[in-house]
Amino acid sequence: MARKRKGLGRILGSLTGSPYDRLMHQIDKVQEDTDDQDLGRELDTLARIIRQQYDQERIDAEEHDLLLEEVEEIHPDGNTYEKLEDDTDEIFGDDQMPDAPEPELGKEINLDQLMSSRSDAFQGSWASNEYDDYKRQMAEEFYKESDDAITSGDHSNLRSQDPHGSRVFHDVEEEANQVKRKILEEQGEEEGEPAPARQEEDESYRVDEDGVEWWQDEDGQWWYRPADEKDWFPWE
Repeated sequence: MARKRKGLGRILGSLTGSPYDRLMHQIDKVQEDTDDQDLGRELDTLARIIRQQYDQERIDAEEHDLLLEEVEEIHPDGNTYEKLEDDTDEIFGDDQMPDAPEPELGKEINLDQLMSSRSDAFQGSWASNEYDDYKRQMAEEFYKESDDAITSGDHSNLRSQDPHGSRVFHDVEEEANQVKRKILEEQGEEEGEPAPARQEEDESYRVDEDGVEWWQDEDGQWWYRPADEKDWFPWE
């Protein structure tokens, strides 16, 4: 902000009688004639007078701020006062308004696709291809182990007793077999083949007079499930 009269200009201005020049002269007079102990209080009073002069439209906003800057420069306590024209708050015209920064939008996203539910949401962090590969690998391992057990005559990994009697659990192997059976059933449903529970018209599925379900897999192995059980058990 450009300053107005200095030095001799102040003296000449005070003689002309303009409100601005008289107030500037009064600031100098207070500084020269007031003790340091009372200087701060006198300058605060003078700051209020300057604001009154502006409210009464005897000085403009620029003169108001210049006078307060003079008071601040000599105030012993370093007091500051509210200005009318703050340089930090720039006012732009319509033709001077700065452009807003361009947002980083990235690639376009289809909102309908984003809002629709995903069929593979249950897979967690796995992608669809990875899940399919996992199911295929588990199925291959299951078939391989079954073939090896049949060839060697060892059915221990596929044996479990009647759940109505003393059922035998094979810990990890039993759990793995159950997981593999579920994967095989899922693959059959995805490929359009009916699950064991829905193969009433298939020769590989039947229900006996006791309500026990029987199902034969692709390798000729028969499985059974009692009426009150959810798990399938291999028939030896």
